Amino acid sequence: MRRVLPAQIVSHSQFGYKKIPASVQCECPKCSKTSLFAIKANYNHTSKSSILSHGVCSACKKESVFIMILNQTDQFSEKTALYIYDPNSAKELLTHLEKIKDIPADLTRAYRSALNVSQSKDTVATAVMSKRVLESILKNFLGEEIKGQNLSKQFEQLPKHVDLTRPLQSLSQLVQPGSAFYQMLDLEKDIDQEMAALLMELLESLIEYLFVLPNRIEFLQAKLDQKLR
Repeated sequence: MRRVLPAQIVSHSQFGYKKIPASVQCECPKCSKTSLFAIKANYNHTSKSSILSHGVCSACKKESVFIMILNQTDQFSEKTALYIYDPNSAKELLTHLEKIKDIPADLTRAYRSALNVSQSKDTVATAVMSKRVLESILKNFLGEEIKGQNLSKQFEQLPKHVDLTRPLQSLSQLVQPGSAFYQMLDLEKDIDQEMAALLMELLESLIEYLFVLPNRIEFLQAKLDQKLR
């Protein structure tokens, strides 16, 4: 998924108390041209946190999938985050994985294989490789003792082995009063273009970590449950 920036949203429509994007101008995942999308929300596929939508590219006339993430903290808030499904974003994830030294080699290989077979429209191979990716992720955190246990049991144990608060604790050290980072935020220290870009990347990662990813997983789980009924 790729975030559609607020500046790329051309118009809105009303959905209850909320304003949701009605048209956007952004890069098309199919033809790579910057074009206009008129977004049609599919209200049959909504959850408390998201709305599945579709839009047709004005240039190539091909349809893309959009997901609107609704603000959950305030039912009267008009803030809605918009994402477009872009297969190239999966390639970007692979690039990130390959740069992280602690990522297990078998996980990178499995994900690369899953990406390749999914893009070649081999659905059976996609299912097989997806299971292998899940197994590799769980093995990385749970170790060899999980052999023989089913995926359900392994996922139940995962929270005991993964410290999801560690990134936030690291940030608390970064923004301590008197630190160079704190001084930069308070304009007591100069900020250059590279630092500004890093700051924006940090903000995007933090928002995705705390808001987008939980909503996206909830949405995808609901969609999978619905498809399997």
